[in-house]
Amino acid sequence: MTPLAMHVLWIIFLFALGACVGSFLNVIIHRLPKGQSIVFPGSHCPECGRPIRWHDNIPLVSYVVLRGRCRACGTHIPPRYPLIEAATAALLAGLYVCYFVIDIRGGAGAFTESWGVYIAHAALLCGLLACAAVDVEYWLVPVEVCWVVAGIGLITSAAFPHEWMPTVSPPAAAAALAGTVGLGIAMLLQRFALLRPSFIDADDTTPGDDESGRHATATTAASGINPRKEVLIELLFLSPAIVLAIAGWLVTSRIESVSDAWTRLVWPAAGGAAAQHINGFLSSLVGLLVAGAWIWGTRILGTLGFGKEAMGLGDVHIMASVGAVAGWIVPSIAFFVAPFFGLIWALYLFVRRRQRELPYGPWLAAATVAVLLFYDAFQELIMEPLRTAGF
Repeated sequence: MTPLAMHVLWIIFLFALGACVGSFLNVIIHRLPKGQSIVFPGSHCPECGRPIRWHDNIPLVSYVVLRGRCRACGTHIPPRYPLIEAATAALLAGLYVCYFVIDIRGGAGAFTESWGVYIAHAALLCGLLACAAVDVEYWLVPVEVCWVVAGIGLITSAAFPHEWMPTVSPPAAAAALAGTVGLGIAMLLQRFALLRPSFIDADDTTPGDDESGRHATATTAASGINPRKEVLIELLFLSPAIVLAIAGWLVTSRIESVSDAWTRLVWPAAGGAAAQHINGFLSSLVGLLVAGAWIWGTRILGTLGFGKEAMGLGDVHIMASVGAVAGWIVPSIAFFVAPFFGLIWALYLFVRRRQRELPYGPWLAAATVAVLLFYDAFQELIMEPLRTAGF
């Protein structure tokens, strides 16, 4: 079989698979914000409750055959359903084309060798689509989706090391591992009520996100909440991670015997194949923490500076999942690109004289997709001024 024919088969398969994944994303988008199970009951009409037969549940096709209505009660099916299915199909097939057909980003390699990184990136795009769709409609980030994507990123980075995942130094790897232990300690402190969550008494209409990733619209002052004091609780929550991360860095960089042993364990050039897999996992972990720190740090500093919640915890989860899949560089660039997408939307609203505001999650998602695909161009855009300046 010729390479062209193989590409065509993969594109067709991934488009069909993407449409099926999109059908599942519709379930997530519809049910998660309402606290419903995404497993039980099976697919059914939200209006009449009748189960949807298998031949009426074929992605894209069934919507056309049924003319956008439920067969049982005739209720109109929102066009969002086929749009999400089509978008997911296009994302999976398009990602394959971009990476393995037109080589939009260098270093992808052959699909047979790089399918692990493709799975991780495809899962990330699907997760971002679901988060953006829920965020637009409900001003809520489904953090469970972010957790699943982050888990896939950690696993694939360890199992299938790829040059796109930035290799991290042994001290940075140690800091990430120690920082993760610190986060675990903080979670245990909250679990046993030794440290309370921030904004716990805030109404659902407060700005920003609560612990579940929910956005809000009114001021915390109406609920008697002092945002500056509340965000200091978040800084206290992060303090074990910060302290242990610094300790991990210092121990593995200043104590020679520890440094040598740790380097042999995690540095590919010193530890061989096993170290390559370990470094892949720890590089993913560094990406998760650095990406989350961009948003959480902005949230803390912005809240302290302006006296109201800046950014949201749901956005922290979104960027953390990006870092787990793509490493620390992609979300770091996307963090600075996202405001430009928001500015374009603001200009559009100004021209059209509309007031339809959107949460920040969709702009983070859009910026991430742009940086993932055009990473080489963004890197050159950043490096060229540095080279010109003599760095």
